[in-house]
Amino acid sequence: MKRNIVAGVLAASVAFAPMAQARDFGEIYTQCGLGGLIAGSVPVVAAITNITWDLGTTAISSAVSSPETCRSPAARTAAFINDAAPQLEQDLARGQGAHLTALLELSGCPASAQPAITDALRVDLALRLSSPDAAGRSSYQQAAGFHEMYTGRLQADYAKVCNGG
Repeated sequence: MKRNIVAGVLAASVAFAPMAQARDFGEIYTQCGLGGLIAGSVPVVAAITNITWDLGTTAISSAVSSPETCRSPAARTAAFINDAAPQLEQDLARGQGAHLTALLELSGCPASAQPAITDALRVDLALRLSSPDAAGRSSYQQAAGFHEMYTGRLQADYAKVCNGG
């Protein structure tokens, strides 16, 4: 049974390979599919996620059907926030830090705009953390909430300033 599944995946891989638009399988497995979405900033984890989840079939199909979504700025931003939400919250609480700077740069926010964006996000974070249910959130819920807060603020007030993510 396992042999048939592996053979099927390999056959599909060979069939779809020409359509993957100059991506090799390493890039597909690290930049596309579920792995690319949730762990795109850590290629090994992205590849393992794709292989474990469905032997990489969603990675291959997303590379074929929507190659622009693989490693899109929004996907990179979501993956980075998922991987570094606790550090991002700490950096925001301090008003500076390497993770926060990396996130703002990943989103295409110029250095001149970063202090104002940081100040706005600090207010947003304080409101999120003062909510009665803040302590009971899972790490996934914290990351998802941070992503929602971050992208909401950028879209509402800084869409013309920041050009990605």
